Amino acid sequence: MSSRKNGIIAYFDSGTTNTRIYLLDRNFHILCWKKKAIGSKDSAISGSSRILITGMKALYDEALASRGFTDCDVEQIFASGMVTSPYGLEEVPHCQAPVTVGEFSRSLYRYREDVCFQRDIILVPGLKTDSFDFSFVNNMRGEEIQVIGALDEIKELPGGSAVILPGSHTHVAYVKGERIKGILSSFTGELFYALKEETILAPILSGAEDLNEKMVERGYRSLIDFGFNRAIYIAHAMRIFEQGSPKERFSFAEGVINGGVRQAIEYYCANVWPDCRNVILMGNEFMYQLYSCLFRDSNMVSEIIWLRDTDERPYGVKGLEKIIRSRGE
Repeated sequence: MSSRKNGIIAYFDSGTTNTRIYLLDRNFHILCWKKKAIGSKDSAISGSSRILITGMKALYDEALASRGFTDCDVEQIFASGMVTSPYGLEEVPHCQAPVTVGEFSRSLYRYREDVCFQRDIILVPGLKTDSFDFSFVNNMRGEEIQVIGALDEIKELPGGSAVILPGSHTHVAYVKGERIKGILSSFTGELFYALKEETILAPILSGAEDLNEKMVERGYRSLIDFGFNRAIYIAHAMRIFEQGSPKERFSFAEGVINGGVRQAIEYYCANVWPDCRNVILMGNEFMYQLYSCLFRDSNMVSEIIWLRDTDERPYGVKGLEKIIRSRGE
């Protein structure tokens, strides 16, 4: 590694549908970042990880060229997220929660990629919880490094914290002090996408960019009163009988689709995480608004704490820095 003249760190954050790359200097300052619409979904569809590897290499070359660097300038390459899944670069076993950063950092996996990169890539594994009852089995790949990046902001809060990370799957990490103690996983973004692309709900779920808060709350209440199937039908009926504006119908449906996350969190906090005192949303402004509406009348939290994740200084990069420093590198 000493022959790498600029000591650049390349970090891939690869998900189901998109992959981002960050070039970092020795102090973990972001030199540049880029995004490409490639992910594990493409590998799953094609039946081969080759499409993902070549896409990552093209993104890598583009990022380096944009700053006048070459592969010789890169000291190490790290990758987190779905690259460690069966449809990624190499399937890597999840690390078991509860876990500290130091314990987690010892589970990194060195993978030799000889197809395109022809060098080692250090893979950051996912995190899981096991149980004799499969109802309480959960896992995440990629979100754990974001949570690690936010630990310094969370650890001083009284009691434990449920950290919501919206996405294709919405994961909730239970954090207390410097330890990730548990996980709760739900099907949300993928469900929204399937309903939007493959059902008659498409007109309701397309086009709106903001929310009517009262209709989000009403959607959640319909979920509680009638169950998911009936509640999501009500959204359809609103359009058929021209009830409400497109924004109101969209907001109602969001309350139905995401309301189950609140239900699950409240169950876990009552039965699994009894010392939970905080609910934290890690994401963009839209998701903060959505979950603030969903939890507005909850007895367990008066206000959701917002940790805004941005491409310019994402928590994943902060997490990578924390992991590498804990390894003494």
